[in-house]
This record gives sequence, C-alpha cells and structure tokens, in this order.
Amino acid sequence: MLIRVELTPNPLARRFVLPRPLPVDEPLAFDRQSERHPRLAGRLLKIEGVTNLLLAKDFVSASRDASAAEWPALQYDVVAEITGALADGEDAELERWTEVQIALDDPIEQQIAELLRTRIAPRVAQDGGSITLLGYKDGIARVQMSGACGGCPSALMTLKRGVETTLKHYIPELQRVEAALESHSSSKKPFWKTMLEARGAKFRSG
Repeated sequence: MLIRVELTPNPLARRFVLPRPLPVDEPLAFDRQSERHPRLAGRLLKIEGVTNLLLAKDFVSASRDASAAEWPALQYDVVAEITGALADGEDAELERWTEVQIALDDPIEQQIAELLRTRIAPRVAQDGGSITLLGYKDGIARVQMSGACGGCPSALMTLKRGVETTLKHYIPELQRVEAALESHSSSKKPFWKTMLEARGAKFRSG
C-alpha cells in the first residue's frame, strides 16, 4: 500500500497522499485537544510530536511540534499508522463523522461558501490544507484555515493574494477576508463553536 509523502509551504507539515480515497465529503481537522476523534486520527495523534491533522478525501496532512523530531524520521511512523488503519478498515467509520452543518441564510454568504468550495479549496488542498467559511458580516468574511495551512508562515500571504482577490472579483460587496488560523501551541475550539462565535453567539464559561 503506497503512501506518497509531499512537502507543503508549511515547514512543520507534510501531506500524505493516500492509495484510496477516504469516505469524507469535507476535510475534517483534529488536534490533541479534540474531545472526540475517529480511530485513524487517534492513531496518528498518539505519535510523539504530531499535533494537528487534516483528513481529506485524497490525503492526510499532519503537523508536528517545532521541538519534535524532524520529518525525515517522523514521517515513517505516520505512514506506518495510516497504512495500518487502512489495512484494518478503520477509515470506514469516517462516513459517519461529519462537522456540524450550519445553514447559510445570506445570499452573499452562500456565494462566498460556494466560491471557497469550488475555486479555492481545491488549490488549498494541494498544499495539504483546507479553508472553510465561518461567517460574513458588514463586508468582512471570516474563514478558518486548517491542516498544513494552519499556522503556516505563508498562509496570510495566500489569503490576501489568492483568496481575497478571487472573492472580490466575483463579489463586489466584499471588503476583506480575515482568517482564524490554527495555533499549534494553544487549545483549539471545536469547529461548530468557532463558527457560532463568528456569527455573534456567546457561551458561558465553565
């Protein structure tokens, strides 16, 4: 079972191209603070040094802690665990594993989400990342960048030169795009909570 390892613009991340597609419609992101995760993600997050994962249809991207072993040594463990999970059929459970879907009522928001999905997400996926709309309000679109793009030094440049330029071309009402980047050193909120907060929801602490 051949898994191809590719570099990404993020020096702390690698893209592992799979020999068969995973049963996911949209990329799923997990890290060591995730309260729940599928067995495939659990196997990879147990590897010392692996901090963040993105499970997409054709690849898995993994990010390592800056103080962990370098990728030439670490990637063998990642490949071994992915191979073992696929051989054991553990990827099958991903069919039941979906992010919370929140309806997009605003027509501009719907258009942004569609452009991200069809024109931008495929290009971001080539670098081992994903991009998702969190919300749109007063001319500002907020997006979540995950996988190899989360915490990547060049992610903000990609956001401004690529994402924002493309969206403005089709949507004149859009003024700018802001990103909620993943942090490899801090706890990440669940995706559904981040999205709701971007839409103005407030949560009690504790």
